Amino acid sequence: MKRRKVLCVILLVVLVITSNVYAQGPVTKEESVKVVGKGSYFDVSVDLQKGNSHWNVGKEYGEKILQAVPDYQSIIDSYLAEIASSDDLYNLFIGRVNDIKPQVNKDYRDEIEGMASAMSGGTTDVRGDGKLSLGEVYLLNLFPDVARGTECCALAVYGNRSETRSTMAARVLDWTVGSKNQLTKVQAVMTIKNGTKSICTIGYLGFIGVISGFNDDKVFAAILDSKTGKQYTSKTKRSYPLDIRYALENTKTLKEVARYMKSVNRKYTVGHLIFLADPDTAGVLENNVSGTKWNRELRSGDSALNTGITWGISDSVGTVNSFILRGNLDNYSSVKINTARWKSMKDQLISKGSTVTFDELKQVITYHTSKTNIGKQDEGSLYNDRTQQIILFEPKTLNLKVFFKPDSTRAVLTPDFETVKVTF
Repeated sequence: MKRRKVLCVILLVVLVITSNVYAQGPVTKEESVKVVGKGSYFDVSVDLQKGNSHWNVGKEYGEKILQAVPDYQSIIDSYLAEIASSDDLYNLFIGRVNDIKPQVNKDYRDEIEGMASAMSGGTTDVRGDGKLSLGEVYLLNLFPDVARGTECCALAVYGNRSETRSTMAARVLDWTVGSKNQLTKVQAVMTIKNGTKSICTIGYLGFIGVISGFNDDKVFAAILDSKTGKQYTSKTKRSYPLDIRYALENTKTLKEVARYMKSVNRKYTVGHLIFLADPDTAGVLENNVSGTKWNRELRSGDSALNTGITWGISDSVGTVNSFILRGNLDNYSSVKINTARWKSMKDQLISKGSTVTFDELKQVITYHTSKTNIGKQDEGSLYNDRTQQIILFEPKTLNLKVFFKPDSTRAVLTPDFETVKVTF
């Protein structure tokens, strides 16, 4: 009788272990993830075609990150602790994460949770303990949805205004870097291959959504914050950087990406902009989800704008952190960081004449108001003291050049761009 009980216990243990393995998916002998240091950034290659589950790919990604950056956990944990400047704010952010998590695509949840399994924080969320917990890996990936407060700008020329007659796009990412330059230590370009659909993202190690990125159909997308002043709520809301990844992985055209992201079926926590470009044109999705003069529409270079706002530059489109479409909420006119940068962008682009070269576009997007320092946003500097990355991209040729902020306290007056080769 005792022997039968022992056999039953062993069988039960085997069944539990087996069920856990299959819950995570099969593991193949082939590696799915590579992380290679390139000096100023990490080149990450994720191949979902190897047959490994999203959970196991996430776990491998976490392990490869720790191999490449042994102090990764303390770097990111200190950054999150700094942004959540008190335990109360930290707990508020974790609560928002828990609200949004159920709406995240299951494949992406699996990747995040697999990645978290490689970290040492377990399931207990502790602010500033030098470890990364499951909740904190989610917090990193839901950062724009939960913590926000970032500013950026973007610009594109196409058609007759482009020297090549195809689109040339430029994007500035202005994020808080951390008091110890934490984010400069983990900048990354990640290529995700998945069957016939592949994407490339430019962001940070461990972030699997889209801050800036493009797919193999040559559609580029980048996020920008656009504050509305409406009270924040995260109940039943989705993550827009993760939804942009889904859109890039599952659609083929700029309009399809915009259509997916502006759908009333997808509710987000904060108003935002999505800068979009393809080989032929560019636009800005004004995703005002605030309920205040609610409007979610794609703005083109010749769209009608709110009273007092003008663009008037053919075959081009630009954006700062504001809605400007006719009838949309005006969070532009009274915000100096928007009005000053908008004027600089227009003036600098007009100064280049009717046809713009790639180098001239670089000159526009790296404009700053002082010759002795890079200046501030409210002074009209497009490249400014908060800039983390500047991306120059030609969708037709996949010509990608990126300035990665150096790990230094010294300001770089002339950004040094690196050519990043992407092979799908």
